[in-house]
Amino acid sequence: GNGRGDSRAPPAPGDRGKAPPGAPSVDEIERLIQDRNDARHKGDFGRADAIRNDLKKRGVVLSDEKGAHGNAFTVTQWRYWHD
Repeated sequence: GNGRGDSRAPPAPGDRGKAPPGAPSVDEIERLIQDRNDARHKGDFGRADAIRNDLKKRGVVLSDEKGAHGNAFTVTQWRYWHD
């Protein structure tokens, strides 16, 4: 019962690294990821790329991963990045 192997547990905050100076808040990052996903669903990839690039400039890297269980949904993970 040490919690390992429970894939439903959210990643520990440490997995995202430490926020660099000037990084957006978690709430803002999550909101921008949602905006980016909406843009992608509409086929507005220019806006989606702009959001991704803006976050990267501010110290946040996005990575798109296929959702679990082989479904077609993409899950966007993020973590803080230091140059």
